[in-house]
Amino acid sequence: MNNQIIDFRFLTTDDKYDLKYNWWSRIYEYKYVLDMISKLGGNSQSKIHNTSWGWEGCHVMFKNDIDSLYKDSLHSDLHPPTVSNTIQYDITTQINPIFHNFFDFVINVSTIEEVNHPVTEILDNLLEQVKLNGYLIITFDYDKNNCNSFGEGSMNLNLVEEYLHTKITPMPDIAINGLNTMNPMIRWEHLNCGVLVIKKIL
Repeated sequence: MNNQIIDFRFLTTDDKYDLKYNWWSRIYEYKYVLDMISKLGGNSQSKIHNTSWGWEGCHVMFKNDIDSLYKDSLHSDLHPPTVSNTIQYDITTQINPIFHNFFDFVINVSTIEEVNHPVTEILDNLLEQVKLNGYLIITFDYDKNNCNSFGEGSMNLNLVEEYLHTKITPMPDIAINGLNTMNPMIRWEHLNCGVLVIKKIL
């Protein structure tokens, strides 16, 4: 793959957050995604596909925020939709051909690591939806002690790094976890959160 890697690192305690999202990692992840879309030139005409799971609480708030900023947005979920402007879609499969090379931004927040499916195939499925010079923006959880399986709540970074032909930027001392986040969730002190942004150039 020859696409351009815009960002590939762990979220850190220096990153911006928004406490309205009211969850230990989402306060960083949702803020990061919205800021990144804007930084990369997103505007009211941008076509956006949000493939993140979530049908209640802060997840719906995030979907509503996307809809308010980007009128041509679409959401999808594994379950039958209960939220407006949402379709049912399994990220382990290819999407309807009408959406191939269609979106300016495809986003996925902390879902890929929960799916029992090869992560590189999921990345291919999501990138297939991105138009030329568009972007794939994902966030993920990472547990260094549980990172070699699929669907176990931790990204397999070895496979992702091989797929991208690059290493994640190491930030072990300031990466957010369940202990140092501004919205603590101590039972997940072992998790770090990472981000990956890819520009589709081929």
